[in-house]
Amino acid sequence: MKNVDKSVLKNYRGRFPFKLATTSYIYPDEIAPNVARLAPYFEEIELVLFESRSQDNIQVKRLIELSSLHRVGFNVHLPIDISLGDASEKIRRNGISVVKNLIEQTLCLNPSLYTLHLEFINPPNPSLLKGGKGEFMQDPDIEGWRRRLVQCLKEIMDDGIESKRISVENLEYPFEWIEDIVKDFGFSICLDIGHILIHGYDLQHYLKKYLPGTSIIHLYGIQNGTDHLEIGKLSNPVLRTILSCLHHYHGIVSIEVFSIDALKSSLTILEEEWIEN
Repeated sequence: MKNVDKSVLKNYRGRFPFKLATTSYIYPDEIAPNVARLAPYFEEIELVLFESRSQDNIQVKRLIELSSLHRVGFNVHLPIDISLGDASEKIRRNGISVVKNLIEQTLCLNPSLYTLHLEFINPPNPSLLKGGKGEFMQDPDIEGWRRRLVQCLKEIMDDGIESKRISVENLEYPFEWIEDIVKDFGFSICLDIGHILIHGYDLQHYLKKYLPGTSIIHLYGIQNGTDHLEIGKLSNPVLRTILSCLHHYHGIVSIEVFSIDALKSSLTILEEEWIEN
């Protein structure tokens, strides 16, 4: 227990209708030491495996011990340096292999979710949208990309992972491009608030349309094109819009920041604004 950082946080478990989480990279250290310091205060820790090579440094046995000791759960953010829709078969095969290997390695942790990026290489600028509803004036090869995604996802799901444990994150392109794929596979949604805002999409539209199917929310602030900042960087109207929706949300909210200062500030603001709302 001496690794617990009592000077940093207080117990936020059970204080909100949702499960509160944060990332496994709050301190500049490996995953397990981060979990050891953060686990007493949160219901889940988001294990950030953003790089394919992170599969070599998970320390699963230690994480099992920490989960049992602190009664903390995990969700896994799968690597973002893969592309399951790429035109290159070699790149797609590598992506399938990475995802399968990481799921196999971490299933013993019984994570609630695996968050997956379905990258579209060089997506058109959202300013080119017709009417803001997912149809571009200059049409890239969306259908070819979608077909490749579906084939790769079928191979990944052949290993027997429950579809409800896959959460697909909204990225630079309109989520309308893949919402039918997500539905057909029975996946849930990872609603990344920063991605909605920084790419110029309609926050209220996304919340109204996709929150019912959302299993995890990534919450953080943005400013001048920089993301993953403390949530105090969100404007008051935006923050209040989000919090009003969260009063009726029972999934996971992960404060997706990567420093202790940003985490402390975000938690303070969340608590203060929650009382006011």
